[in-house]
Amino acid sequence: MNMCVCTEKTEKKALFELAKALKHFINLDDSKMHPGDRHTAEVAEKLVRGIIEDNGYTASYLKSRGTRLFRFSR
Repeated sequence: MNMCVCTEKTEKKALFELAKALKHFINLDDSKMHPGDRHTAEVAEKLVRGIIEDNGYTASYLKSRGTRLFRFSR
């Protein structure tokens, strides 16, 4: 079992890995899902986006360019 290394700030590498997961939520848009499961998936997506945004970034995915993180000014 891996131990979590906690810090004051989440490193960009971790944020990028979370951002890469967001593209999979897009694939669910046309899928048939139980309403409870769909709701849980939407909550999970919002939580992941929240972690990224709370650290000053926004994520973008384009099929032609892949996943990108953009820093926004506060």
